[in-house]
Amino acid sequence: MALGATYAPELAKEVGTVTGQMLNLFGINMNYAPVCDINSEPLNPVIGVRSFGDHPGYVGRFASATAQGLREQKVVPSVKHFPGHGDTTVDSHFGLPVIPKTRVQLDQCELRPFRRAVAEGIEAVMTAHIALPAIDDGQFPATLSATALNILRKDMNYDGMVITDCLEMDGIRGTYGTEQGALLALRAGCDSIMICHTYAVQVAAIEKICEAVESGKLSTSRLEEALRRVITLKDRFLSWDAALKQPSPDGLISINQRGVDLAKKAYFGSVTVVRNTQSILPLSPSANIAFLFPGDKTPAGGAVDGEGLGRQGSYDASIYLDILRQWNGQVREVRYGPQGLSTEQLRLVDTADVVIFASINARESVYQRKLGLELSHRTRALVAMALCNPYDFLEDSSIQTYVTTYEPTAEAFTVVAECLFKPWLAKGTLPVGPAKPVPRWLQIQEYAAAMDFPQVYDLWLAALPTYKISAENLVGVINPQRHLLPTESHHLLARTSNPESKVVGFCLLFLTTQQDMACGQLAVLAVDPKMQGRGVGSALLAECRAWLEKNFQKSRIELGSTFPRFWPGLPIDLPTEVQDFFVHRGFQLNPPVPRSVDLYQDIKDFQSPELYITRAKERGYTFGPLKPEDYQECLVGQEKNFSHNQAWVQMYHKLDPGKYPSSVMTAFDPNGKQVGWTLMLSHESPMLQSHWAFPSLCGPKTGVIGCVGVDADYRREGVGLALLCHAIENMKQRGIEGAFVDWVSLEGWYEKIGFKVWWSCKTGAMPLDA
Repeated sequence: MALGATYAPELAKEVGTVTGQMLNLFGINMNYAPVCDINSEPLNPVIGVRSFGDHPGYVGRFASATAQGLREQKVVPSVKHFPGHGDTTVDSHFGLPVIPKTRVQLDQCELRPFRRAVAEGIEAVMTAHIALPAIDDGQFPATLSATALNILRKDMNYDGMVITDCLEMDGIRGTYGTEQGALLALRAGCDSIMICHTYAVQVAAIEKICEAVESGKLSTSRLEEALRRVITLKDRFLSWDAALKQPSPDGLISINQRGVDLAKKAYFGSVTVVRNTQSILPLSPSANIAFLFPGDKTPAGGAVDGEGLGRQGSYDASIYLDILRQWNGQVREVRYGPQGLSTEQLRLVDTADVVIFASINARESVYQRKLGLELSHRTRALVAMALCNPYDFLEDSSIQTYVTTYEPTAEAFTVVAECLFKPWLAKGTLPVGPAKPVPRWLQIQEYAAAMDFPQVYDLWLAALPTYKISAENLVGVINPQRHLLPTESHHLLARTSNPESKVVGFCLLFLTTQQDMACGQLAVLAVDPKMQGRGVGSALLAECRAWLEKNFQKSRIELGSTFPRFWPGLPIDLPTEVQDFFVHRGFQLNPPVPRSVDLYQDIKDFQSPELYITRAKERGYTFGPLKPEDYQECLVGQEKNFSHNQAWVQMYHKLDPGKYPSSVMTAFDPNGKQVGWTLMLSHESPMLQSHWAFPSLCGPKTGVIGCVGVDADYRREGVGLALLCHAIENMKQRGIEGAFVDWVSLEGWYEKIGFKVWWSCKTGAMPLDA
């Protein structure tokens, strides 16, 4: 979490690199890190500051950067604890946590960093000993559950090595037993079994598996599959030359120095002055300071102090006192514990100019919380320091000066001590809680058309050079005439916070409703190429999500837009990094088949295929532009057949032939009943100019064919293709030179009359009602 508080993924990569160098020096070739858990539960006793933060996308970025640093040093990274251990108040070293989340909820939070790691080819994934009753009826912990592991194997298509967390933790030992757990883990799909502590248990687990193979309870194919994955990973990272090379300590001094320098940089970037409302900081070197430090019963969790052995955390306060006295030689130490303060200790507190109150995981320690809150009303000036979890007094406004370091190490304390006397050196920002900011140099604002459009258009040309539409066209679809468009919009800008206040990103979000679901259609998300990779797109997307969740009980974000129309999804011609961006932030992209495409055809020399015209004519169908007297029947037909797509229906409601003649081609059956319809808009139509962004890219005289539909009772009669032919002939007569067909998912149908794919898109969505 100290790294998370720096808001600098590049620093996390550096830490991964130096860690990898140190491990390599001692011949260690695998690291059970980084943590992909999202610490969404402040009372989590086992993850806590092991997590980078409480935002899924943010955790994924930092885990990815750390893994890359290790990987480049030929040290195997292993993300953990799949499918996510952050939302629990039970330590799996001492019990079995239960996380009752649904699959949708897991997709929106816990699974996102793992999805990113898998997409980037992570080498190993460690499992969590957690029960998921909504996924597997709570029958097995995730480590032993084929259903849970199939999320990784089948849904994410992960074929790398899966390793268990230690099976001597009570999450397994206290439920199924370590030996039986080893067999069940292998059977469920784990490839490598971790048993850390007890030799006799290790031997018994191996014997258990051998017996299961001999009796047929565990197939040899399952062992062969696990072996293949382990060997594949070894072959990528290991060699006998490296393994047999005698490690030399000669490089230790230089690596240590790199680590010290990097750690100091990271601590100054992470120490966070959460509140200083009384301006107590900076402290005076001559002030009378009392330093209160917790006793030896400080909660730290099984993974930190003893890995399941139940040892309580213990820290030597005198080290910290010596550090403080480098800045103020008069600091006096008060060691406090569950028994409270003695009369003499209270006197020291009452007479001090400033009291520095240190806490370590006070949310799990009643005596620390009680004393800290009492001191906030008793002392002249109080500085509270959370030396581990930042949650200790995060929401307690009575603690008016609050600083956090995210880890109770002497190295971190050395930096925070200096920051108490020079608070401007503290650069950290909370990576947890509701006050998490966008990057400090960035501001997210609502789009104001009159003032902001020039910069938005310049950014469009820089970020989307292959989609160079005119400024007039773009301003029309961003700011459509309200009487033409039922859709609301929520457009956002990302600006730098410097005096120039330059626009470095923007997003266009249009709102539609589908039954009881509010759908935010993300039409465009663009970031200045020079600023990509710095959290601009993530900040814009987070603000869109927050706005939807605040205003609607159930909502989702879709990629693409109906009206106004940009793309029908995520264009596949964009770099793969763009697709990865959305996958890493929780979007579920649909398979490329059936694909969503836009089509185009030059119609200057179009000749209708005789087959389709003749067949429809022989069956008694006739065709013609919609007339005012036929308009009501047209609307009835739309509601009957296409009420599930209100954007479609509303478009016909807007295209009154009295106002927009020759905009709809209609098919009639032998009795004169309307049975088919299609839009056939001229390039000069104000409806096209306010609803479609891209037809002009095909040519200046390109019109639109869209919302092509046939009455359900008349389909497979050849009406649709004949309808298209008549529409194109009509458009050609009006001087239109090209036809752009909008948002198609029917493979090969339009191609029968000469249309070709203009571009393909992947659809995708992020449900927000979890």
